[in-house]
Amino acid sequence: MRESESQPETPSMAARLPLLDGLRTVAAIGVMFYHAPELFGDTRLFTRTYLFVDLFFLLSGFVLTLSAEPKMARGLGTSGFMKARIVRLWPMMALGCLAAAAVFATQATAGEVFALLVLGMLMIPHLGSNIAIFPLNAPQWSLVWELVANLFHGLVLRHLKDRELLLLSGISGIALLWAIFHTGWNGSGPNAGFWWLAAPRVAWSYVLGIWMARRWLTHKPKPLANWLSALFLPLAALMLLPWLPLSLAQGDALASLVILPGLFWIAATARPPASATAMLSRLGALSYPIYALHAPIFLAFHFLQEGWITRLCSVAITLVTAQLVALTGPKLRRVFSGLRRTGDKAAPASAA
Repeated sequence: MRESESQPETPSMAARLPLLDGLRTVAAIGVMFYHAPELFGDTRLFTRTYLFVDLFFLLSGFVLTLSAEPKMARGLGTSGFMKARIVRLWPMMALGCLAAAAVFATQATAGEVFALLVLGMLMIPHLGSNIAIFPLNAPQWSLVWELVANLFHGLVLRHLKDRELLLLSGISGIALLWAIFHTGWNGSGPNAGFWWLAAPRVAWSYVLGIWMARRWLTHKPKPLANWLSALFLPLAALMLLPWLPLSLAQGDALASLVILPGLFWIAATARPPASATAMLSRLGALSYPIYALHAPIFLAFHFLQEGWITRLCSVAITLVTAQLVALTGPKLRRVFSGLRRTGDKAAPASAA
């Protein structure tokens, strides 16, 4: 029996932490603002919020441990787990690719755009690119790496004991530390030059998230901070990071290896009031659309005209589009599920 099998809380109690929904959207907005520096001039407020990608991997490992590992223990196989993850992630990736293809169609030939669209839809990185391994929609790199982490979760990580997870995360952390000082920052992943150095970046955070989730289940930690403070502390930390007397590599290493994991644990222990649960859930629904769609929207406005007014418009359009997607997405999934069930019922009759 592994160390975490004695779980004092049921999966249904632990699988949903509304504060983490809100935290995911705070992180997505931080990444979006990193890509809109003209809005803030020389203030440097969001120059390090690309590090929120590391928080996404940590959060994914944590949440999927709570929600999916109990299902896998009851018989859900890796193929079923991966099917669910692809169904969750691929449609928004595809929408981002289509939006970006429409933008690129005004700047490149139809053949070039079609080739990039096929690669994006199939989630195949363009390693020969001189800009990003997913040229149509650069943030797609992290979503593909998350699926890779999900696959290892289903095949290997869920079987490891807590000490083994901690050892693997520690080894990955050492590799990440080397990668940060080798490249000068913790930004490996989106560009072709050092795309492979995203592996320790993902492994450190994702595996640590799994270990944290198991500790959360077994120890039932008490809240360490007010829920509102816990929600915004990671954003405040990354906004203040540029003012610390540290080099870029030193600051990124400190944030990725110490600050963000510590603040994430504080957020995981926080308990928002019941009155805030619905608001946090609605906020959480915006996170994925914001992250997946902001780059092509920003690019469209960039091709029109550069400047802070243009960026402000692109941010506004991104938020409105994310809200529309959040509202219509579940309805479309319910319609699709209803049609699929109807088809399944009709199939035997047609076969007869």
